[in-house]
Amino acid sequence: MAKKETASPVIPVLPMLKTVEQMSKISGIGENKLRELMDNGELEYIQNGNRRLIADAAIWDWYHRAKTAAKPPAGRGG
Repeated sequence: MAKKETASPVIPVLPMLKTVEQMSKISGIGENKLRELMDNGELEYIQNGNRRLIADAAIWDWYHRAKTAAKPPAGRGG
């Protein structure tokens, strides 16, 4: 009998630093908004030539600073 080769699952490898276009697709934040945040100094990035590269941690850092906290539900009088 012939030996069957089993294909190993393909695991996508994402770069540690992402371009504005890549981060926009991953995060759902628009490219223009990401550029605006970088221009205003609200989002950390690394300049590599003419590209600005963003780390996932930079997006999460911005998220924690910019988020609106959820309000606890109002208690029912009883």
